[in-house]
Amino acid sequence: PGTRPSICNVCGGRGKVRRTQQTIFGQFTNITTCENCGGEGKVITSPCPNCRGSGIVKKTHKISAKIPPGVDTGTRVRLNGEGEVGIKGGRPGDLYIYVYVQPDKTFKREEEDIYCEIDLTFTQSALGTRVEVPTLDGKAELKIPPGTQSGTSFRLRGKGIPRLQGYGRGDEYVKANVKTPSHLNPREKEILLEFARLRGEKIKQ
Repeated sequence: PGTRPSICNVCGGRGKVRRTQQTIFGQFTNITTCENCGGEGKVITSPCPNCRGSGIVKKTHKISAKIPPGVDTGTRVRLNGEGEVGIKGGRPGDLYIYVYVQPDKTFKREEEDIYCEIDLTFTQSALGTRVEVPTLDGKAELKIPPGTQSGTSFRLRGKGIPRLQGYGRGDEYVKANVKTPSHLNPREKEILLEFARLRGEKIKQ
């Protein structure tokens, strides 16, 4: 599509131009880069219309990138040899990918630890129970001891994010929220009033 490079007729293939000036102080010689060939010593009289004589054509293509476990927003992943092509057949550069981690509906992340919340009924928190909680590996059973207060956090060791620059994983923290029933039927109300009476609590209605 284009002609082959030929010797620059300005610098004679040297890539530099020598200019001599005569002044009242004597003769001065100035050597500069040839503007015609840009210091290459060769020019292409009819350059390729696709690359304009540079030998490089820009193309966009998709590649698969392996993202290591444990990355967070701002993590930089390097893909060797996937950057700009090297000049004059040189080694291509590298491609750097900056990771953005989308927020999750269930978990909040702080470094390698994750946090989530579960709802407990009054009876579950008072009597204790076993409940299923979400983890990154699926459901896990969590033991709720009797008398659990709202806001109590439980720690699941090793259920967090894998450590990017090390071994093991962070932890998962599960916060319990005790929900008070907003509507009681007559029987439920009667039972709770009896419960209050047994505990010596006075309920004014």
